[in-house]
Amino acid sequence: MAKNEITNTIKDGIRPPIVAVMGHVDHGKTSILDAIRHTDVQAKEYGGITQHIGAYQITYKDQKVTFIDTPGHAAFTQMRARSGRAADICILVVAADEGVMPQTKEAIQHIHAAQVPMIVAINKMDANGADAQKIKQELASEGVQVEDWGGDVVCIEVSAKNKTNIDKLLDAILLIADLNPIKGSVENELEAVIIESFLDRKRGVNVSVIVRNGVLNVGDKITASGYVAKIKSLLDDKGLPIKSAGPSTPVQIFGFSQVPHVGDLLVTEGSELASLTVDENQVEIIGKNSKKTVAVVLKADTYGTLEAVKGSLANLVTSSVEATYALKFLFSGTGDVTESDVVLAQSSRGGVVIGFNVRIPTAVADLALNNKVTVKSYKTIYDLIDDAEKLLEGTALKEELKIKGRAQVLKTFKLQSGDLVAGSRVIAGALKPNTRVSVYDKDPSTLVDGDTSLYTGAIRNLKRGKDEVTVVGKDVECGVFLKPQFDDIKAGYWIEVL
Repeated sequence: MAKNEITNTIKDGIRPPIVAVMGHVDHGKTSILDAIRHTDVQAKEYGGITQHIGAYQITYKDQKVTFIDTPGHAAFTQMRARSGRAADICILVVAADEGVMPQTKEAIQHIHAAQVPMIVAINKMDANGADAQKIKQELASEGVQVEDWGGDVVCIEVSAKNKTNIDKLLDAILLIADLNPIKGSVENELEAVIIESFLDRKRGVNVSVIVRNGVLNVGDKITASGYVAKIKSLLDDKGLPIKSAGPSTPVQIFGFSQVPHVGDLLVTEGSELASLTVDENQVEIIGKNSKKTVAVVLKADTYGTLEAVKGSLANLVTSSVEATYALKFLFSGTGDVTESDVVLAQSSRGGVVIGFNVRIPTAVADLALNNKVTVKSYKTIYDLIDDAEKLLEGTALKEELKIKGRAQVLKTFKLQSGDLVAGSRVIAGALKPNTRVSVYDKDPSTLVDGDTSLYTGAIRNLKRGKDEVTVVGKDVECGVFLKPQFDDIKAGYWIEVL
């Protein structure tokens, strides 16, 4: 996009509004964003293709609006707080059939702290038990007075499912933006906010930003989080390459060699604003006065979730008046768990490696098993929090060391040869050919006296893809061939090494 084209989107020094959508988990934030996206004529012209970069821009009534998607779980407080600071307007989503919940209250606090205008979207008005008046009363108790209750907060009753009043919600955004003009110019110094960052295995460091001022160009030298980069390429929210991005534009940047922090400012290298680009509040040690320190290597799929998980672990210490241990983050980064992560954890006695939505390659799992280092990766924040205390206290490793090998069957299928394959994931220990195993229809850790196995035999061989392997470690999937064959094995069953 040429500079004059960008200038045409900025009228009289006023840029398009940046809107963050907040609220409790499952209250319909994503559904509302999807409904809004479908109103965009340009999106339809692109065949509805949208690159998820944590933000996107639509055109409504010939005016552009940028939306930031924010997570809803309590663990993602930091991300929500930063999205609040990055936004000009915040939409608070509350489900009409559930009401104000813990994350709703947190979102309200962040919006107030950010000092930006708020719009309340009471969603799920189509649901049984929907009660908008009850919601407004609960909001009033939290200091949010909507207009028909004598306050100044715009409130729209919507149904994302039926796309009811989505137009009124967008009209409210344009009205507030008109009443509270948002200054921005292509002539100003570059200022962008990082809303997501992670290491892509194929393309390198991927950074999503929203430009607040100035212009971001391919070839520019920039800095963020203390890292300097030269922009190699830019992609818009449709995944299409562009040459420049102006105020309020969400864009992906490629060119960093290190992953900058979510929420940090991105500016031109050498700018007077450079001193503001490093977040000095990165927590590395929590609970320093505790008797025991647990060393943690933390890996996540994106930098945003990395910070959120870090905050959750820290909360386990800070929420306890008499915490028995402190946390020392040896390293926090994005990407799959590596052998160096295991070695780093091993260097600190009792160190653990915790991953979130990342892979643990077989070689890494084997190294961890041989060196008695706890390495676990989670798909949901709930499971991580449930296990975290045991992990940090070291009891999880002791329990796992008692398990020779345990796997859960995910899927079964028969080959043309007649062999039955149990596609399984190793939960603890390791599986090896020619070892005796039993099969259960429940988690072996929950067995009580009197429970018996459905089958006892041995592992004939193991396969990863088309290759036979001699060992499969924890958190790795494989195909298990039993001898004698057990035709009644099903998904959900457990294989236990004896």
